[in-house]
Amino acid sequence: MVKTKTILTSLTAALLAAASPLAAAAPTTDKLSQMFTWWNQAFRTPRAYTTDNFARYFTADATLTLNGETVIHGLDDWAKHFQAIQASGALVEIVVPFKDVFEKDGRIYTYHVIRSRRNGKVGCMLAAGHADLRGDKIAAITLVRVPVDTAKQPVDPQCWTK
Repeated sequence: MVKTKTILTSLTAALLAAASPLAAAAPTTDKLSQMFTWWNQAFRTPRAYTTDNFARYFTADATLTLNGETVIHGLDDWAKHFQAIQASGALVEIVVPFKDVFEKDGRIYTYHVIRSRRNGKVGCMLAAGHADLRGDKIAAITLVRVPVDTAKQPVDPQCWTK
């Protein structure tokens, strides 16, 4: 687990260092970008986060690992997890197109922005990691997410400020 966190932290640092706010948008033809484009629309659509809808993009045993901790395992978990966030009244958006994305050997690597509004406050995170593909579906997403502290660092142009 510590080795995984170290590797993911190193990946995040490398991607953050290489990223430029003036860089051209990454393509959206990969499976992960397609899924998050759907995910953003589904977030604004009541009852859209269903097991069947997640099955269009994910394998039955797909996992989500955030900052070294697996928080979702299987289609039912995907649906329940995001139904709960949707029901919380928060607004969350994964910015697509990603800042950077590329695919190699059945793995999609990404660097992107996650922005949110909760309880009248805006939030923003930078995320880096990868999605593992099995066939034409996502079998796992592994991300390191780092909150943007607007009081201590420049705000990424893709973050909401109001």
